[in-house]
Amino acid sequence: MAQSTEAELVLASASPRRRALLSAVGVPFRAVVSGAPEHARPGEAPPQLVQRLALEKAQRVREGQPGARLVLGADTVVALGAESIGKPRDTAHAAQLLGRLLGRTHSVWSGVALLGPGAQAQHFAVESRVSLRAASEAEVRAYLATGESLDKAGAYALQGEGARFVSALRGSRTNVVGLPLDETLALLGRAGVAEAGLGAQVGARLAAAQARIAAAARRAGRGADSVALLGAAKLQPASRVAAAALAGLTLAGENRVQEAQRKLPELAQRLAPSGCAPPRWHFIGQLQRNKARWAARLFDCIESVDRLSLARDLDRHAAEAGRRLDILVQVKLGAAAQRGGVNPDELTGLLDGLTALPHLRIRGLMGIPPAGATPEQTRAAFARLRGLRDAAGAAVLPELSMGMSADFELAIAEGATIIRLGRALFGGREGAAGAQAA
Repeated sequence: MAQSTEAELVLASASPRRRALLSAVGVPFRAVVSGAPEHARPGEAPPQLVQRLALEKAQRVREGQPGARLVLGADTVVALGAESIGKPRDTAHAAQLLGRLLGRTHSVWSGVALLGPGAQAQHFAVESRVSLRAASEAEVRAYLATGESLDKAGAYALQGEGARFVSALRGSRTNVVGLPLDETLALLGRAGVAEAGLGAQVGARLAAAQARIAAAARRAGRGADSVALLGAAKLQPASRVAAAALAGLTLAGENRVQEAQRKLPELAQRLAPSGCAPPRWHFIGQLQRNKARWAARLFDCIESVDRLSLARDLDRHAAEAGRRLDILVQVKLGAAAQRGGVNPDELTGLLDGLTALPHLRIRGLMGIPPAGATPEQTRAAFARLRGLRDAAGAAVLPELSMGMSADFELAIAEGATIIRLGRALFGGREGAAGAQAA
Protein backbone atom coordinates (compact mmCIF):
# COMPACT_ATOMS: atom_id res chain seq x y z
CA MET A 1 0.00 0.00 0.00
CA ALA A 2 2.95 2.35 0.65
CA GLN A 3 4.68 3.46 -2.53
CA SER A 4 6.55 6.33 -4.18
CA THR A 5 4.81 8.95 -6.28
CA GLU A 6 5.73 12.19 -7.93
CA ALA A 7 5.16 13.99 -4.61
CA GLU A 8 7.43 11.50 -2.82
CA LEU A 9 7.00 11.16 0.92
CA VAL A 10 9.35 9.33 3.27
CA LEU A 11 8.07 8.50 6.75
CA ALA A 12 10.95 8.65 9.23
CA SER A 13 9.50 6.19 11.71
CA ALA A 14 9.69 2.59 12.84
CA SER A 15 6.16 2.80 14.29
CA PRO A 16 3.70 0.37 12.70
CA ARG A 17 0.86 2.55 14.02
CA ARG A 18 1.99 5.61 12.06
CA ARG A 19 2.45 3.52 8.95
CA ALA A 20 -1.02 2.04 9.40
CA LEU A 21 -2.69 5.44 9.81
CA LEU A 22 -1.15 6.87 6.64
CA SER A 23 -1.87 3.68 4.71
CA ALA A 24 -5.48 3.63 5.91
CA VAL A 25 -6.26 6.94 4.21
CA GLY A 26 -4.38 6.11 1.02
CA VAL A 27 -1.35 8.37 1.41
CA PRO A 28 1.54 6.94 -0.66
CA PHE A 29 4.85 6.79 1.22
CA ARG A 30 7.85 4.65 2.01
CA ALA A 31 9.15 4.21 5.54
CA VAL A 32 12.74 4.50 6.72
CA VAL A 33 13.79 3.96 10.34
CA SER A 34 15.69 7.03 11.55
CA GLY A 35 17.73 5.50 14.36
CA ALA A 36 17.76 8.90 16.07
CA PRO A 37 18.06 8.80 19.91
CA GLU A 38 14.91 9.65 21.88
CA HIS A 39 16.09 11.33 25.07
CA ALA A 40 14.60 14.32 26.85
CA ARG A 41 16.83 17.22 27.83
CA PRO A 42 16.73 18.54 31.41
CA GLY A 43 13.74 20.82 31.88
CA GLU A 44 12.40 20.23 28.37
CA ALA A 45 8.60 20.52 28.28
CA PRO A 46 6.64 17.77 26.45
CA PRO A 47 5.49 19.88 23.46
CA GLN A 48 9.05 21.08 22.83
CA LEU A 49 10.44 17.58 23.31
CA VAL A 50 8.19 15.88 20.74
CA GLN A 51 8.75 18.59 18.14
CA ARG A 52 12.53 18.40 18.56
CA LEU A 53 12.57 14.61 18.32
CA ALA A 54 10.27 14.61 15.30
CA LEU A 55 12.54 17.12 13.56
CA GLU A 56 15.71 15.19 14.45
CA LYS A 57 14.21 11.97 13.08
CA ALA A 58 13.31 13.70 9.82
CA GLN A 59 16.75 15.30 9.56
CA ARG A 60 18.52 11.97 10.21
CA VAL A 61 16.55 10.28 7.44
CA ARG A 62 17.05 13.21 5.06
CA GLU A 63 20.82 12.76 5.44
CA GLY A 64 20.51 9.22 4.09
CA GLN A 65 17.80 10.04 1.57
CA PRO A 66 19.01 13.25 -0.08
CA GLY A 67 16.71 12.77 -3.08
CA ALA A 68 13.51 12.58 -1.04
CA ARG A 69 11.27 15.58 -1.70
CA LEU A 70 9.35 15.28 1.60
CA VAL A 71 10.39 13.65 4.87
CA LEU A 72 7.90 13.30 7.71
CA GLY A 73 9.03 12.73 11.30
CA ALA A 74 6.87 12.18 14.37
CA ASP A 75 7.25 11.47 18.07
CA THR A 76 4.76 10.82 20.87
CA VAL A 77 5.08 10.98 24.64
CA VAL A 78 2.75 10.64 27.59
CA ALA A 79 2.95 13.48 30.11
CA LEU A 80 1.92 13.89 33.73
CA GLY A 81 2.06 17.63 34.14
CA ALA A 82 5.46 18.76 32.87
CA GLU A 83 6.99 15.28 33.16
CA SER A 84 7.40 13.31 29.93
CA ILE A 85 6.91 9.55 30.11
CA GLY A 86 8.33 7.52 27.27
CA LYS A 87 8.42 3.80 26.49
CA PRO A 88 9.12 1.25 29.25
CA ARG A 89 12.49 -0.52 29.42
CA ASP A 90 10.96 -3.86 30.41
CA THR A 91 7.83 -5.40 31.93
CA ALA A 92 8.67 -4.27 35.46
CA HIS A 93 9.13 -0.71 34.27
CA ALA A 94 5.87 -0.96 32.29
CA ALA A 95 4.04 -1.97 35.49
CA GLN A 96 5.52 1.04 37.26
CA LEU A 97 4.54 3.48 34.50
CA LEU A 98 1.04 2.11 34.13
CA GLY A 99 0.54 2.23 37.88
CA ARG A 100 1.25 5.95 37.84
CA LEU A 101 -1.35 6.57 35.12
CA LEU A 102 -4.25 4.40 36.28
CA GLY A 103 -7.01 6.34 38.03
CA ARG A 104 -5.70 9.66 36.68
CA THR A 105 -5.89 11.93 33.64
CA HIS A 106 -2.76 12.55 31.59
CA SER A 107 -1.74 14.25 28.37
CA VAL A 108 -0.53 12.63 25.18
CA TRP A 109 1.67 14.90 23.08
CA SER A 110 2.65 14.17 19.49
CA GLY A 111 5.11 16.25 17.53
CA VAL A 112 5.15 16.25 13.73
CA ALA A 113 7.88 17.69 11.50
CA LEU A 114 7.95 17.90 7.71
CA LEU A 115 11.10 18.62 5.77
CA GLY A 116 10.49 19.99 2.31
CA PRO A 117 12.96 20.72 -0.46
CA GLY A 118 16.22 22.21 0.79
CA ALA A 119 16.21 23.32 4.42
CA GLN A 120 12.48 24.07 4.53
CA ALA A 121 10.93 22.64 7.73
CA GLN A 122 7.53 22.87 9.41
CA HIS A 123 6.62 21.37 12.76
CA PHE A 124 3.87 21.44 15.38
CA ALA A 125 2.64 19.62 18.50
CA VAL A 126 -0.84 18.35 19.37
CA GLU A 127 -2.20 17.44 22.82
CA SER A 128 -4.93 14.96 23.74
CA ARG A 129 -6.20 14.29 27.27
CA VAL A 130 -6.77 10.69 28.35
CA SER A 131 -8.33 9.39 31.57
CA LEU A 132 -7.56 5.86 32.70
CA ARG A 133 -9.77 4.10 35.22
CA ALA A 134 -8.45 2.37 38.28
CA ALA A 135 -7.62 -1.32 37.78
CA SER A 136 -6.83 -4.30 39.96
CA GLU A 137 -3.40 -5.88 40.15
CA ALA A 138 -4.79 -8.95 38.37
CA GLU A 139 -6.01 -6.82 35.46
CA VAL A 140 -2.65 -5.10 35.16
CA ARG A 141 -0.76 -8.40 35.26
CA ALA A 142 -3.03 -9.85 32.56
CA TYR A 143 -2.44 -6.82 30.36
CA LEU A 144 1.32 -6.84 30.83
CA ALA A 145 1.37 -10.53 29.94
CA THR A 146 0.18 -9.62 26.42
CA GLY A 147 3.49 -7.85 25.79
CA GLU A 148 1.65 -4.95 24.19
CA SER A 149 2.96 -2.37 26.64
CA LEU A 150 6.65 -2.70 25.85
CA ASP A 151 6.94 -0.39 22.82
CA LYS A 152 4.24 2.11 23.78
CA ALA A 153 4.65 5.51 25.39
CA GLY A 154 3.05 5.30 28.83
CA ALA A 155 2.97 1.47 28.58
CA TYR A 156 -0.51 1.16 27.05
CA ALA A 157 -2.03 1.09 23.57
CA LEU A 158 -5.33 2.79 22.83
CA GLN A 159 -5.66 0.78 19.62
CA GLY A 160 -5.16 -2.55 21.40
CA GLU A 161 -5.92 -4.27 24.67
CA GLY A 162 -4.96 -1.13 26.58
CA ALA A 163 -8.26 0.43 25.50
CA ARG A 164 -9.88 -1.49 28.36
CA PHE A 165 -8.41 1.04 30.82
CA VAL A 166 -9.51 4.22 28.98
CA SER A 167 -12.54 5.91 30.55
CA ALA A 168 -12.44 9.23 28.64
CA LEU A 169 -10.58 10.83 25.76
CA ARG A 170 -10.64 14.51 24.80
CA GLY A 171 -8.99 15.61 21.59
CA SER A 172 -7.59 13.66 18.66
CA ARG A 173 -7.86 9.89 18.96
CA THR A 174 -5.24 9.27 16.27
CA ASN A 175 -2.88 11.55 18.20
CA VAL A 176 -2.97 9.03 21.05
CA VAL A 177 -2.30 6.21 18.57
CA GLY A 178 0.82 8.07 17.42
CA LEU A 179 -0.03 10.58 14.66
CA PRO A 180 -2.53 13.48 14.78
CA LEU A 181 -4.03 12.60 11.43
CA ASP A 182 -6.19 15.64 10.66
CA GLU A 183 -3.34 18.08 11.23
CA THR A 184 -0.80 15.86 9.47
CA LEU A 185 -2.99 15.40 6.39
CA ALA A 186 -3.54 19.16 6.18
CA LEU A 187 0.22 19.72 6.34
CA LEU A 188 0.92 17.11 3.67
CA GLY A 189 -1.87 18.42 1.48
CA ARG A 190 -0.35 21.89 1.49
CA ALA A 191 2.97 20.28 0.52
CA GLY A 192 1.44 18.71 -2.58
CA VAL A 193 0.47 15.19 -1.47
CA ALA A 194 -2.89 14.97 -3.24
CA GLU A 195 -4.52 12.11 -1.33
CA ALA A 196 -3.52 13.69 1.98
CA GLY A 197 -5.21 16.89 0.91
CA LEU A 198 -8.42 15.01 0.12
CA GLY A 199 -8.28 13.23 3.49
CA ALA A 200 -7.80 16.54 5.30
CA GLN A 201 -10.81 17.98 3.46
CA VAL A 202 -12.97 15.08 4.65
CA GLY A 203 -12.01 15.73 8.27
CA ALA A 204 -12.66 19.46 7.93
CA ARG A 205 -16.00 18.89 6.21
CA LEU A 206 -17.06 16.43 8.90
CA ALA A 207 -16.27 18.95 11.65
CA ALA A 208 -18.16 21.69 9.79
CA ALA A 209 -21.17 19.45 9.23
CA GLN A 210 -21.25 18.39 12.88
CA ALA A 211 -21.22 22.06 13.91
CA ARG A 212 -24.16 22.81 11.58
CA ILE A 213 -26.07 19.79 12.88
CA ALA A 214 -25.51 20.88 16.48
CA ALA A 215 -26.69 24.42 15.69
CA ALA A 216 -29.81 23.16 13.88
CA ALA A 217 -30.61 20.83 16.78
CA ARG A 218 -30.27 23.68 19.29
CA ARG A 219 -32.66 25.82 17.24
CA ALA A 220 -35.14 22.94 17.36
CA GLY A 221 -34.74 22.61 21.13
CA ARG A 222 -32.91 19.29 20.82
CA GLY A 223 -29.52 17.96 21.79
CA ALA A 224 -26.85 17.54 19.13
CA ASP A 225 -26.56 13.85 20.02
CA SER A 226 -30.19 13.32 18.94
CA VAL A 227 -29.13 13.52 15.28
CA ALA A 228 -26.81 11.01 13.62
CA LEU A 229 -24.77 11.95 10.56
CA LEU A 230 -24.67 9.22 7.93
CA GLY A 231 -21.88 9.53 5.37
CA ALA A 232 -23.29 8.50 1.98
CA ALA A 233 -20.27 6.72 0.53
CA LYS A 234 -21.57 5.88 -2.95
CA LEU A 235 -18.59 5.53 -5.33
CA GLN A 236 -16.19 6.80 -2.68
CA PRO A 237 -12.91 4.89 -2.26
CA ALA A 238 -12.37 3.02 0.99
CA SER A 239 -9.42 5.30 1.78
CA ARG A 240 -11.70 8.34 1.91
CA VAL A 241 -14.24 6.56 4.10
CA ALA A 242 -11.35 5.54 6.36
CA ALA A 243 -10.32 9.21 6.65
CA ALA A 244 -13.86 10.05 7.75
CA ALA A 245 -13.97 7.16 10.24
CA LEU A 246 -10.64 8.19 11.74
CA ALA A 247 -12.02 11.74 12.02
CA GLY A 248 -15.03 10.45 13.95
CA LEU A 249 -17.67 9.25 11.45
CA THR A 250 -19.56 6.32 13.02
CA LEU A 251 -22.36 5.77 10.47
CA ALA A 252 -22.01 5.27 6.71
CA GLY A 253 -24.35 4.39 3.89
CA GLU A 254 -24.02 2.54 0.60
CA ASN A 255 -26.59 2.08 -2.15
CA ARG A 256 -24.96 -0.70 -4.16
CA VAL A 257 -24.59 -4.20 -2.76
CA GLN A 258 -21.78 -5.03 -5.21
CA GLU A 259 -19.75 -2.03 -4.09
CA ALA A 260 -20.32 -2.87 -0.43
CA GLN A 261 -19.01 -6.40 -1.00
CA ARG A 262 -15.69 -4.88 -2.02
CA LYS A 263 -15.55 -1.77 0.12
CA LEU A 264 -16.57 -3.02 3.57
CA PRO A 265 -13.82 -5.66 3.92
CA GLU A 266 -11.21 -3.26 2.51
CA LEU A 267 -12.26 -0.55 4.94
CA ALA A 268 -12.10 -2.94 7.90
CA GLN A 269 -8.60 -4.01 6.80
CA ARG A 270 -7.43 -0.41 6.51
CA LEU A 271 -8.76 0.54 9.95
CA ALA A 272 -7.80 -2.57 11.91
CA PRO A 273 -4.17 -1.61 12.71
CA SER A 274 -5.28 1.75 14.13
CA GLY A 275 -7.84 0.16 16.45
CA CYS A 276 -10.57 2.38 14.98
CA ALA A 277 -13.86 0.50 14.62
CA PRO A 278 -15.47 0.69 11.16
CA PRO A 279 -18.69 2.70 10.96
CA ARG A 280 -22.06 0.99 11.13
CA TRP A 281 -23.37 0.50 7.60
CA HIS A 282 -26.86 1.31 6.33
CA PHE A 283 -28.15 0.32 2.91
CA ILE A 284 -29.72 3.47 1.45
CA GLY A 285 -30.59 2.57 -2.15
CA GLN A 286 -33.41 0.69 -3.85
CA LEU A 287 -32.84 -2.97 -3.03
CA GLN A 288 -33.64 -5.69 -5.52
CA ARG A 289 -34.89 -8.94 -4.04
CA ASN A 290 -32.08 -10.93 -5.66
CA LYS A 291 -29.59 -8.88 -3.63
CA ALA A 292 -31.39 -9.38 -0.30
CA ARG A 293 -29.22 -12.33 0.72
CA TRP A 294 -26.01 -10.29 0.65
CA ALA A 295 -27.65 -7.15 2.02
CA ALA A 296 -28.86 -9.07 5.08
CA ARG A 297 -25.28 -10.13 5.83
CA LEU A 298 -23.36 -6.96 4.97
CA PHE A 299 -25.45 -4.18 6.47
CA ASP A 300 -26.53 -3.23 9.98
CA CYS A 301 -29.71 -1.57 8.72
CA ILE A 302 -31.75 -1.51 5.50
CA GLU A 303 -33.36 1.93 5.12
CA SER A 304 -35.45 1.25 2.00
CA VAL A 305 -37.91 -1.52 2.87
CA ASP A 306 -41.14 -0.65 1.07
CA ARG A 307 -42.88 -3.97 0.37
CA LEU A 308 -43.62 -7.13 2.29
CA SER A 309 -42.08 -9.45 -0.31
CA LEU A 310 -38.66 -7.80 0.12
CA ALA A 311 -39.03 -7.84 3.90
CA ARG A 312 -39.78 -11.58 3.88
CA ASP A 313 -36.62 -12.21 1.86
CA LEU A 314 -34.56 -10.13 4.28
CA ASP A 315 -36.10 -11.92 7.26
CA ARG A 316 -35.24 -15.32 5.80
CA HIS A 317 -31.67 -14.38 4.97
CA ALA A 318 -31.15 -12.71 8.36
CA ALA A 319 -32.28 -15.96 9.99
CA GLU A 320 -29.79 -17.90 7.86
CA ALA A 321 -27.06 -15.51 9.01
CA GLY A 322 -28.09 -15.93 12.65
CA ARG A 323 -28.83 -12.27 13.22
CA ARG A 324 -31.64 -9.78 13.68
CA LEU A 325 -31.56 -6.99 11.10
CA ASP A 326 -32.64 -3.39 11.67
CA ILE A 327 -34.86 -1.87 8.99
CA LEU A 328 -36.51 1.43 8.19
CA VAL A 329 -39.65 1.63 6.10
CA GLN A 330 -39.35 4.00 3.15
CA VAL A 331 -42.46 6.11 2.62
CA LYS A 332 -43.29 7.82 -0.66
CA LEU A 333 -43.38 11.59 -0.09
CA GLY A 334 -43.79 12.77 -3.67
CA ALA A 335 -45.83 12.03 -6.74
CA ALA A 336 -47.02 8.52 -7.49
CA ALA A 337 -44.25 8.14 -10.09
CA GLN A 338 -41.52 8.67 -7.48
CA ARG A 339 -39.30 5.59 -7.33
CA GLY A 340 -39.32 3.71 -4.06
CA GLY A 341 -41.48 3.99 -0.98
CA VAL A 342 -44.78 2.67 0.27
CA ASN A 343 -47.80 4.90 -0.25
CA PRO A 344 -48.74 6.65 3.00
CA ASP A 345 -52.20 5.10 3.02
CA GLU A 346 -50.64 1.63 2.83
CA LEU A 347 -48.10 2.21 5.63
CA THR A 348 -50.19 0.78 8.47
CA GLY A 349 -50.82 -2.45 6.60
CA LEU A 350 -47.13 -2.87 5.82
CA LEU A 351 -46.13 -2.22 9.43
CA ASP A 352 -48.65 -4.81 10.60
CA GLY A 353 -47.19 -7.36 8.20
CA LEU A 354 -43.63 -6.63 9.30
CA THR A 355 -44.37 -7.40 12.94
CA ALA A 356 -44.74 -11.08 12.00
CA LEU A 357 -41.11 -11.29 10.81
CA PRO A 358 -39.00 -12.24 13.84
CA HIS A 359 -35.56 -11.53 12.38
CA LEU A 360 -36.33 -7.93 11.44
CA ARG A 361 -36.41 -5.05 13.92
CA ILE A 362 -38.47 -2.09 12.67
CA ARG A 363 -36.64 1.05 13.81
CA GLY A 364 -38.47 3.87 12.02
CA LEU A 365 -39.27 5.56 8.73
CA MET A 366 -37.24 7.01 5.86
CA GLY A 367 -38.40 9.46 3.24
CA ILE A 368 -37.04 11.61 0.42
CA PRO A 369 -38.94 14.76 -0.61
CA PRO A 370 -39.79 15.15 -4.30
CA ALA A 371 -37.06 16.51 -6.57
CA GLY A 372 -37.39 20.20 -7.35
CA ALA A 373 -39.49 20.98 -4.29
CA THR A 374 -39.27 24.44 -2.75
CA PRO A 375 -37.96 24.74 0.83
CA GLU A 376 -41.54 25.15 2.03
CA GLN A 377 -42.66 22.02 0.18
CA THR A 378 -39.64 20.10 1.42
CA ARG A 379 -40.31 21.00 5.04
CA ALA A 380 -43.96 20.06 4.61
CA ALA A 381 -42.88 16.65 3.30
CA PHE A 382 -40.63 16.14 6.33
CA ALA A 383 -43.48 17.17 8.64
CA ARG A 384 -45.77 14.67 6.88
CA LEU A 385 -43.28 11.86 7.49
CA ARG A 386 -42.97 12.84 11.14
CA GLY A 387 -46.77 12.83 11.44
CA LEU A 388 -46.96 9.33 9.99
CA ARG A 389 -44.30 8.16 12.42
CA ASP A 390 -46.06 9.79 15.39
CA ALA A 391 -49.36 8.22 14.39
CA ALA A 392 -47.69 4.79 14.31
CA GLY A 393 -45.98 5.42 17.65
CA ALA A 394 -42.70 7.26 18.22
CA ALA A 395 -41.81 4.87 21.04
CA VAL A 396 -41.76 1.87 18.72
CA LEU A 397 -40.44 3.79 15.68
CA PRO A 398 -37.78 6.11 17.14
CA GLU A 399 -35.83 6.80 13.93
CA LEU A 400 -36.65 9.33 11.21
CA SER A 401 -34.15 9.22 8.35
CA MET A 402 -34.67 12.31 6.22
CA GLY A 403 -32.64 15.23 4.96
CA MET A 404 -29.55 15.52 2.76
CA SER A 405 -26.91 18.15 2.04
CA ALA A 406 -29.31 20.78 0.71
CA ASP A 407 -32.09 20.40 3.28
CA PHE A 408 -30.86 18.60 6.39
CA GLU A 409 -31.41 21.62 8.64
CA LEU A 410 -35.08 21.68 7.66
CA ALA A 411 -35.24 17.96 8.37
CA ILE A 412 -33.74 18.43 11.83
CA ALA A 413 -36.31 21.12 12.56
CA GLU A 414 -39.00 18.54 11.77
CA GLY A 415 -37.51 15.80 13.93
CA ALA A 416 -34.95 13.94 11.80
CA THR A 417 -32.75 11.55 13.80
CA ILE A 418 -30.58 10.50 10.82
CA ILE A 419 -29.40 12.84 8.05
CA ARG A 420 -27.19 11.79 5.16
CA LEU A 421 -24.37 13.73 3.54
CA GLY A 422 -22.51 12.57 0.43
CA ARG A 423 -20.57 15.06 -1.68
CA ALA A 424 -20.77 17.64 1.11
CA LEU A 425 -18.67 15.26 3.22
CA PHE A 426 -16.55 13.26 0.79
CA GLY A 427 -16.30 15.54 -2.24
CA GLY A 428 -16.56 14.23 -5.81
CA ARG A 429 -17.17 10.57 -6.54
CA GLU A 430 -15.01 8.11 -8.42
CA GLY A 431 -16.60 6.73 -11.60
CA ALA A 432 -19.80 8.70 -11.10
CA ALA A 433 -20.87 8.28 -14.71
CA GLY A 434 -23.23 5.40 -15.22
CA ALA A 435 -23.74 4.59 -11.56
CA GLN A 436 -26.82 2.52 -10.80
CA ALA A 437 -28.61 1.55 -7.63
CA ALA A 438 -28.38 -2.02 -6.48
